[in-house]
Amino acid sequence: MSNGTGDIATQIKALFNRRYDLIKEKKRKRIILIIAIIIFIVAVIFGIRAVVLRIMNDKKDLELAELQLELQSQKSQIESQIKEIEEAKSKASDDVLERLEQAEIIAQNNLYLVEQNIKLQNQIKEAAKAGVKPQNYGKTEEVTEAVDYSKLEYVGEFEGTAYTPSVQECGNNLGYTASGKPIIAGVSIAVDTAYWKLGTEFYIEGLGYVIAMDTGGAIKGKYRFDYAVFDRDYAKQIGRRKYNVYLVKNEE
Repeated sequence: MSNGTGDIATQIKALFNRRYDLIKEKKRKRIILIIAIIIFIVAVIFGIRAVVLRIMNDKKDLELAELQLELQSQKSQIESQIKEIEEAKSKASDDVLERLEQAEIIAQNNLYLVEQNIKLQNQIKEAAKAGVKPQNYGKTEEVTEAVDYSKLEYVGEFEGTAYTPSVQECGNNLGYTASGKPIIAGVSIAVDTAYWKLGTEFYIEGLGYVIAMDTGGAIKGKYRFDYAVFDRDYAKQIGRRKYNVYLVKNEE
């Protein structure tokens, strides 16, 4: 009986040991499985992270490439603009030089015109004072400056004639004007004092600067004058003409 009981106990013990070993084996396999799952999950996470990083890096590389292309395009535009600026600068320099040359030519032409204007006025004054002189006459000053139109005021187109201070025209050869001053050939003019005061200064294109110093029976109206010369032939040569007349502005 005891032997049979002992065998049963041994079998039971062995059964428990085997069951324990099975449970232990299952636990070990479960732990291995869990570890494997964890490793797999970690691997998947790292794999996903690597893929995401790769995608992000690819995206960054693409953005960087696009940025480089944009920068290259902007660089090309800037270089093109710099080239245009340099060309414009060069052209502007050429234009400035050309304008300076033109200005120099204009200045030379103006200087020539000034000299010719002065020369013409003096020639007219010389021609006006040549001839038979009256008993009293003033000196005709030489012109040294050209006309400055900024100091003139246009008053209209006048009808002009010329006269001599002779007995034939004035009834005497004393040479005194209505202003009481001696006549000045090429300077004195007769006007209608109803419109112009004696002593008024004018510039007459073609005759030069003159002064209202005299009157005349035939000189009537605002737009009429008589130019004093000493030679009757020269007076006839001047004849009756139309002239642009300017009033000399009085400087304050």
